[in-house]
Amino acid sequence: MKKQYYIIGSGGFAKEVYFLAENTLDSSHQFMGFIDKNPSVASIKVRGRMEEVIDEDFFLDNVLPNESLAVYNGVGDPNLLLKLTTKFKDYNFPNLIHSNFVGDTRSIVMGKGNIITAGCIFTVDISIGSFNIFNLSTTVGHDTIIGDCNIFNPGVNISGGVVIGNANLFGTNSTVLQLIQIKDRNILGASSMANKNIENDAVMIGSPAKLLVR
Repeated sequence: MKKQYYIIGSGGFAKEVYFLAENTLDSSHQFMGFIDKNPSVASIKVRGRMEEVIDEDFFLDNVLPNESLAVYNGVGDPNLLLKLTTKFKDYNFPNLIHSNFVGDTRSIVMGKGNIITAGCIFTVDISIGSFNIFNLSTTVGHDTIIGDCNIFNPGVNISGGVVIGNANLFGTNSTVLQLIQIKDRNILGASSMANKNIENDAVMIGSPAKLLVR
């Protein structure tokens, strides 16, 4: 019996997760469809094929959790991700990791539902929570601690000894310097550099990053 999997979301990043899954999972896994809230279409075209889009409420009411069923996140909004992981808490969320990921797997501790795409490099003694998305070529340095539901866009550079909370969004090519602490629900803008601690609910831009909105 084939293992079935679904992807939450039906936008651009969900398509990228679909591509990652198709190139990472073996032939014993079967894609069943994208899950979206009140979808406007019944299917979308991806990689030349039409794939089903399933209403979120219909899925939750009719597809029961079981050992042979997996769900992957394809949503790039950390606040929405927090809500969705609560809604889908009874389902199995494996980590989905690209084959060319580089890291010391003996000393990296990781929760569930993390997406790690191509070109990512994590070094040693790293703790990662659940439901984080590490987009293309993100790097994470030694002794870093990362919470849940964070979004790291392409090219993010997290230096050693950094502590990151939950539901933060890191813009493309942004940098966090060593030993910095970033708490919850913050945004670090594209190409910005954090050289001091960031509390909660801040939007930081620039190099060095300065507060835009709290």
